[in-house]
Amino acid sequence: MKKQFLIFISTILFAVLFYDQELGVNLSIFALILLIAQLVMQHKLLRDKRAITLALCVLATSFSNAWLLSVVTVLSVVVSSFVFRYYVVDPQMKLISNAFNFVLSWPAFVARIFLIDQWFEFKKEDSKKTLVTIFSYVILPFCILSVFFGLYVSSSDMLSEWYNRYEWNIDGLIIFTIIFGFYISFVFWHIKVFNFIKIIDKNLKFSFTKEQQNTLKPSFNFIPLDFEVRSGIITLVSLNCMLLFFVIVFNVENAQQTIQHISEYSSRTHSQIYLIITSVFLAMVVVLFFFKDALNFIKNNTWLLRLTKIWIGLNGFLIASAFYQNSVYINAMGLTYKRLGVYLFLILCMIGLIYSFIKIHQKRTNYYLIDKMSWTIFYSLIFCSIFNWGNIMTNFNLQKDTIDWNYLAYDLTGNEKTLIEYYKNQNREVPEFLLKRLKYYEDLPFLSKQLYYSSAKAD
Repeated sequence: MKKQFLIFISTILFAVLFYDQELGVNLSIFALILLIAQLVMQHKLLRDKRAITLALCVLATSFSNAWLLSVVTVLSVVVSSFVFRYYVVDPQMKLISNAFNFVLSWPAFVARIFLIDQWFEFKKEDSKKTLVTIFSYVILPFCILSVFFGLYVSSSDMLSEWYNRYEWNIDGLIIFTIIFGFYISFVFWHIKVFNFIKIIDKNLKFSFTKEQQNTLKPSFNFIPLDFEVRSGIITLVSLNCMLLFFVIVFNVENAQQTIQHISEYSSRTHSQIYLIITSVFLAMVVVLFFFKDALNFIKNNTWLLRLTKIWIGLNGFLIASAFYQNSVYINAMGLTYKRLGVYLFLILCMIGLIYSFIKIHQKRTNYYLIDKMSWTIFYSLIFCSIFNWGNIMTNFNLQKDTIDWNYLAYDLTGNEKTLIEYYKNQNREVPEFLLKRLKYYEDLPFLSKQLYYSSAKAD
């Protein structure tokens, strides 16, 4: 099917699903229809393991978004849909390269919309006839018909009465919905892989070439390789000593700390963990710097490798310490999105350290680490979108002696059913604002619904 028809059909579908509606089931339906259309048009995708995996990501995030909408579910539906689309267009393109294509495609729409020959798929030899064809078949007939239609209607009382009775009430919202739907459909179907990004992508390799292995160049022309190795050893010895001292101090300090002043303890814990995450990120940057090229293959790099692995191991132990400290904090004060986010970042940091270790052990390029982490972040987004975290946090926090009711009631969604059951079990009156919130979501039209609220009844 030609892309111009796909663009226009998707635009109409978008207008039908989203006009005068809130985000809800409509976004999931739109994403699933786009997915099915691609699978129907290209049956070979059903035999491609990566394509099936990415299609399952779109499917999972769409159902999750239909069940309970959040910023994470909306983002995951959009990202997974475009990741699948880019894979369909060019399976060899790296994920990080497609991220740049994705970002640049939205502003590029302003220029690409006028390249009618491309997205209407006219042949090059007919390119001069494009504007003439559109003018002759669409614009000119429409203008002439409009003039005569106006004349005939104004000269006949019957036609004028009929026109006024059935006159369309076109408001600004429907026009905006159509334009926005066309914008999204155009970027999605008329996908753009920029040539300069494609050239860069082809030069990004996971392993060093034989030429790179044999041509050992220092990072800086004024520093010989032997000096660079010694510099790395001195740096890593110092860093390992400093990190070891910090790990000991961090664990001893937290072992002696008691939770007395909640605000002070909270501020201190978050500050420490943020600094640890920053430290681990910089540790990966250090690995990327020292092992970006020649130092992977120079003969006298044994001690540099050992010290780097020790450095990675100490950072891993630091992450484990921070993980434990965050667990103690949560056990005392309950779960929040921020505290769950700390877990996520710590896990990502640990995965990054593992790939850093593999990178230097197997002598891979820096891009190997970047590619692996880009996929890790993508799958982490998908994973985070398929759970009702609001309900999970509510069930956990209700088991604590001290409960932050304002946070559970006002800052979380998807937990209304649990809260109502809790109030009833405690023989307490259900707050009016919870009932009103349920009533609001229950009364929404189907396309705006979140299916969770169809099962969360007050009685």
